[in-house]
Amino acid sequence: MVKDFAYFYPELELIKSMKKIIIFFLIMSVNIVYSQSKIYAFVGKKISVERVKSDDHFYLKYKNVYTVEQTFNDEIKRDTLVFNSYTHMNQINYSVYDYAIIYLVKNDEGKFIQKRTYYTPIILNKDGKWYGFKPSDENIENYESIKVKNLYIKKNLKTVKEIYPEFKKRKYLIEAFYLSLFFNHVNKNSIEIKNLKTAEKLYEEKIKEIFGKKN
Repeated sequence: MVKDFAYFYPELELIKSMKKIIIFFLIMSVNIVYSQSKIYAFVGKKISVERVKSDDHFYLKYKNVYTVEQTFNDEIKRDTLVFNSYTHMNQINYSVYDYAIIYLVKNDEGKFIQKRTYYTPIILNKDGKWYGFKPSDENIENYESIKVKNLYIKKNLKTVKEIYPEFKKRKYLIEAFYLSLFFNHVNKNSIEIKNLKTAEKLYEEKIKEIFGKKN
């Protein structure tokens, strides 16, 4: 009878289990920090997202530079905002999109940081209003049907492949980041918008989600 790996190396399996438990509690603690902290949010245009050396081996650290397009808090006033993101894994999906609502907190030094990579994809500015979508939504209730020219996403898909090199087929990348509920797949580099929601509504829903509110 062939015994599995854990039979011969039980201590390695124990270490793996302990790491999973530690990561779980770290994530829970970060969620608690967000739910008990003031949230600072803005619609930003990505200038750069760069991985930098981290002071804590439990976290990956990224330096982000964004142009502030719209704010939801009076304390964010700068035209350009530089902040660090901290993740346990390669959780920088926000960097795929040219625009996003980014949700920040302040550290002990009063600096804006992203301790959990909360974000909402923003896709369109129409008539002076920003529109996006919530990837976890399962229906288009409260979404607006929008018709504009097709979006060219070749650059965005390149970013996806850099984050997830294991994803080989472009079709899967499009389906993962531009869901069919909100977009039509036109060709390998373009999509058509179907349904989006205003940034204000998306922001309100995300804040409720972070704070665990039902309504």
